[in-house]
Amino acid sequence: MSTEPAYPPGFKAGMAALLGRTNVGKSTLLNALVGRKLTIVTPKPQTTRHAIQGVVNRLGGQLVFVDTPGFFKTHASELVENLHARAREALEGVDVVVHVVDPSRAIGAEDELAAEAVQAVPAPKILCLNKADLRERPYRDEWLKRGAGYSDTIEVSAHHRLNLPALVEAVFRFLPEGPPLYPVGGDATMERAFWIGEIIREKVYLLTEEEVPYRTSVEVHLVETRENRAGKPLLYVKGSILAAAERYKRMLIGTGARKIKEIGMAARRELETSLNTQVFLDIDVVVDTTLPV
Repeated sequence: MSTEPAYPPGFKAGMAALLGRTNVGKSTLLNALVGRKLTIVTPKPQTTRHAIQGVVNRLGGQLVFVDTPGFFKTHASELVENLHARAREALEGVDVVVHVVDPSRAIGAEDELAAEAVQAVPAPKILCLNKADLRERPYRDEWLKRGAGYSDTIEVSAHHRLNLPALVEAVFRFLPEGPPLYPVGGDATMERAFWIGEIIREKVYLLTEEEVPYRTSVEVHLVETRENRAGKPLLYVKGSILAAAERYKRMLIGTGARKIKEIGMAARRELETSLNTQVFLDIDVVVDTTLPV
């Protein structure tokens, strides 16, 4: 009986965590690396709440990037502490850490929090200067001076997908040889229901006031294929937006239910475009007192 490995000699596979302060572009970078939208993106801080994985397959290797919640310096709260803990947990056991920074903004307390977390990891570290497309990056040299503390330094533009192959190549140099972590050919590890819930949550962030998104969560209860009246496939989605208190529920529903309709329509449009099928989105708003207020 053959004991040959199910992967070619020299095949590399491993995980690389994307880490940095909030709104530095980690989620945009993950989506660009994978080639499609896996993780949601909004201008509001701490949009990412979970460690989202995206898989990059190439000849001779498989790389799993992990998008982590950003470090955010603000008043102490249960949500912020939980997100920071999740970011640090995502670093455990990774093969490479990619520290994503924004050289167009002054280095602040949030950057230092992220840098401390990066340096605490024994794995090889890559300093990734994002937003290479911008003319003005006044803090680029300041970051480059810190490059001596990293295994490599790469400049990219996540938004314009510039120099991403160089980043992938740099990460691959530090990966161990071994079998693929996931079936070759796929680019995501999350379940479809979770991804749909994230799309709905993104619209809550984009379409509600500053305070509301941080007091809400989304649960998807059912996703199943049905037929519409014409006998064509229709994806039925039943979900709930959870609000921490009654007043947040009222804000999410809005006068005459206009806000929840707006959120639902925006989510449905994106889901139909991404999934290339008709979607019936059935969502309600319920109070969950276990959420942080």
